[in-house]
Amino acid sequence: MFFAVLILAALKADAQVEYPFRNPKLSDEVRIADLLKRLTLQEKVDLMGGNAKVPRLHLALSDEAEGLHGLALGGPGGWGPRGRPPLPTTTFPQEKGLGATWDPALMKKIGALEGEEARYYYQNPAFDFGGIVVRAPNVDLSRDPRWGRTEESMGEDPYLVGTMTVAFIQGLQGPDSKHWQAASLMKHFLANENEDGRSYTSSNFDDRLFREYYSVPFRMGFEQGGSRAVMAAYN
Repeated sequence: MFFAVLILAALKADAQVEYPFRNPKLSDEVRIADLLKRLTLQEKVDLMGGNAKVPRLHLALSDEAEGLHGLALGGPGGWGPRGRPPLPTTTFPQEKGLGATWDPALMKKIGALEGEEARYYYQNPAFDFGGIVVRAPNVDLSRDPRWGRTEESMGEDPYLVGTMTVAFIQGLQGPDSKHWQAASLMKHFLANENEDGRSYTSSNFDDRLFREYYSVPFRMGFEQGGSRAVMAAYN
């Protein structure tokens, strides 16, 4: 997974702007470079995990939350806080059903609500759970109906999936490009449509399939939607 999007995800409310990486007037590149040079090797290793903290810099990073068709903070999947009942969130149809709506405006509203719930639970001290890096949307293309996770894909057409992906990301992250409501982590990059032996088999395809098919919705999500994170495929 690509965690660069987590670098400035959440800061302690009482922290003062004492380092350049805290200054929102500077560019992302300058702030990230400043932060990286201040971290020890062990701190950099620690930041590869979820919900990491660097107390000496008053830095707390967001964990991730599952959000395929609604924020998952409980239930039989084990996504909830241990020893506590599931946190209520809004559930939507599986992505196959969302793709069948052909309605980007509706998808943007769904993303916005999911982002609001992610921010609420993560930032509210009464809950302090989940994360504002949301594992959604699933940008995989479902070419083969025999694939066991076909219901997690919005369809087989790259333009449709890309258009719906852009709408969801824009809703989830919000209209402010500097202060996101939440962050979209697209998945699974790339050509992820094999469940049997998914952790060791190879997805082979030619350059044209890469450029005109598999990469299209991801490219749209990055360039038009504004996502800066992606989950690697199991292949």
